[in-house]
Amino acid sequence: MPLLQEQRIDEIVVHAATPLESFCAGLEAGQLGIWTWDIPSSRITWSTNLAGWHGRAGGGLEGTCLLKIDDLEPQEQPGVLMAIQECLRTGQPYRLDYRLPPVSGHEERWFEVSATVIIRDDTPVQVMGICRDVTQRLRVNREVHIRARQHEAVAHLGESALTESNLQNFFNEVVTTVADILEVEFAKILELEGGDAEMLLRAGHGWPAGLIGTAHVSTNRESHAGYALAAGRPVILEDIATETRFPVTQLLLDRAIVSGIATPIAGRDGQAYGTFCTHSTKRRQFTDYDVSFVTAVANVVAGAIQRRQLDERHELMIRELRHRSGNLFAQLLALFSQTARTSRNLPDLMTKYEARVLALADSHRLITEGGWKSIALNELLDILLTPYQDQTSRQGPNVLLEPDSTLGLGMVLHELLTNACKHGSLSVPSGRIDLTWSVARTQQGRVLALEWKESGGRSPRKQGRSGFGTRLISMVIERQLSGQVQQTFTPKGSLTRLVLPLARKQ
Repeated sequence: MPLLQEQRIDEIVVHAATPLESFCAGLEAGQLGIWTWDIPSSRITWSTNLAGWHGRAGGGLEGTCLLKIDDLEPQEQPGVLMAIQECLRTGQPYRLDYRLPPVSGHEERWFEVSATVIIRDDTPVQVMGICRDVTQRLRVNREVHIRARQHEAVAHLGESALTESNLQNFFNEVVTTVADILEVEFAKILELEGGDAEMLLRAGHGWPAGLIGTAHVSTNRESHAGYALAAGRPVILEDIATETRFPVTQLLLDRAIVSGIATPIAGRDGQAYGTFCTHSTKRRQFTDYDVSFVTAVANVVAGAIQRRQLDERHELMIRELRHRSGNLFAQLLALFSQTARTSRNLPDLMTKYEARVLALADSHRLITEGGWKSIALNELLDILLTPYQDQTSRQGPNVLLEPDSTLGLGMVLHELLTNACKHGSLSVPSGRIDLTWSVARTQQGRVLALEWKESGGRSPRKQGRSGFGTRLISMVIERQLSGQVQQTFTPKGSLTRLVLPLARKQ
């Protein structure tokens, strides 16, 4: 019976008779091959499709195995040899998987072998087996395993987002986890700062420690991260050598990065917080599942950020309300005392004091109605300058002010506006106020530089003794906000330059 089976295999290979063509077609359709190894003669015969699978011409292979052991991946060779030797020693059937290395234009292939030993007179004389192409099955199983790991990672990070109070520790866990799951060398979280003109490398895996917390990436479309931020969706970098949508940054070139995924991280009020990126030094074809995984992680990060910001806002409100409930009365009394000293009579006192209290109240209302959060500089200017919009202009980037900065700067701008109305550029119809500002990075951190320039009004005169308004400006900017004030007076008008530090967004 074993001999007949061997002859039948020879018939499939050599004769390919018409009645057997259907059988061959069935083997091909089922991705099956059959083979036999005659041990005494060292002759191996197999169905023709096996020869094609292994990149061989028809006929047989010389040797004592279905294929030369050197044709296998190095890590597969010990297992295959051990299985064959064990099969011959015990006479028991064996089953094993082996892998053929990828060839040009083709991916690697996996095969499953099941074999039975035929023994005569206690001696193995023949091995017969079935070979099956299981590449697709293993690929699906591997894909399912990867997807399961990704889902578990998202769930775990979601739990950490709810329990981890230190946002930096959570960021570090995120980049490490994603790099491990996607098997990439680099992952990073970039945070918008500097008037939304740059993104800071807030956390990273694979990046030098000296770059984390110091390196910056532009937010425009001149980088992978900036392009994804502008597009508002995930962007895949397939091959850095052929990329044409955006220029390659030196940050990526220095790390020899080839492929990657970048996706925005949502912030509060519809604004972006930054970008989440993963990169590899090998060319990778990231799947839709990989993109979905990175997007899901970015959403978890966004939720953690917003939760932490909300917690900090509540804590800040409690502290500030406790502090300011006692401080506000002292501030009003000091303001009344100082205003009274410079007032000519009671009506003058009432007018000045009421205006200053209202300016303080407007700034305070802007903060409290916004939930004691950061306030845009333009919102503060809308309250103060709207009545004078025909005689004022403003230009500068979007800047967020912390509550203390909002209160202090609101009082200072009110004093400047009052002076301009009484004896400055707003005291005549032809006068103007040009307000410009910018954000710069210094050794002490980010600072706001604001210029209040008056022109077209009366020629300003600097008094020998500073009034309370001037002293108030210096006191608020220099003492309360740790900033700087510089005022100059020329025949064309006055120029006030304010410089105050900006707290980095967390």
